[in-house]
Amino acid sequence: MNIKIIKNYLSTKVGYKIVVVYYGSRNRKIRYVGILNKLYSNVFTIKLASGEIKSFMYIDIITKTIRICI
Repeated sequence: MNIKIIKNYLSTKVGYKIVVVYYGSRNRKIRYVGILNKLYSNVFTIKLASGEIKSFMYIDIITKTIRICI
């Protein structure tokens, strides 16, 4: 899997509800639920229900730092 494939896949899902699970240090998981907002060259953003915007890097998907469920 490479970044180009990830970008192409996510570009078809803009506006959809998305769940991002971030795997942090010490086996800590943080779950974000929101709408896939925008795609940029190195990052993508999601808008949470609270109105907050979170950004994630495509490389985080490859390194399995985050997981995405659509």
